[in-house]
Amino acid sequence: MKFTLIFRVPASAGQLPMPLAASMDDEKDVNGELEKFKGQAKKIMRQTSMTSPSPCTIEAGAYSFHYVIAEAPGPSTPKICFLTLAEKSYPRRFAFDYLDDLQKEFLQLHGQQIESVERPYKFITFDTFIQKTKKLYMDTRANRNNLKMMSEDLRDIQGIMTKNIQEVLGRGEKLETVTNRSSQLSMETKRFKDKATSLYRDLLLRQWAPIAVVLVVVCILLWFFYR
Repeated sequence: MKFTLIFRVPASAGQLPMPLAASMDDEKDVNGELEKFKGQAKKIMRQTSMTSPSPCTIEAGAYSFHYVIAEAPGPSTPKICFLTLAEKSYPRRFAFDYLDDLQKEFLQLHGQQIESVERPYKFITFDTFIQKTKKLYMDTRANRNNLKMMSEDLRDIQGIMTKNIQEVLGRGEKLETVTNRSSQLSMETKRFKDKATSLYRDLLLRQWAPIAVVLVVVCILLWFFYR
């Protein structure tokens, strides 16, 4: 993981996201590549809303942004986004396991304070845990066998929406529109399923109704004949 950002998602359209914690740079950014991705991460942060899809992967060339949104305790149930940048070849399953570990620890330590935070990066000392966890997940030599055993398949990643960075940022697309598209697709699928069920029911009715009528008539005649 190149870097990690944790922020409070805006509760309404008029509010701004609140960065809560971030990883400190542990390597030199010689060609300015990391700064470019940090800028993209800030744009993603500003476009994230309460209805943004989660979990989600945003592909950006040789790298991918991965994020999850979780609810924090509090009267208004604030939402927290945990975002990281990793090489595209790094297994998404590991990336989201990494974010899940951060989420559990962060909410346990600071969950009750999230709603009242007014100063950016108030929990910057959380970087200690970020660095420790990142080291565990980036130790590919120790995890080489696990990487083979835990290769991604549809069961692991079918619930993760994937977007392209140009789609999300290049055209200024809000992340919530992704959710709207997903919801629209689900509604269309449901309508198609309901229509297919109705047609199948009508077909059965046309096929078996005449036979049922004949059987009723026969039963009535037999009853009159043998009574």
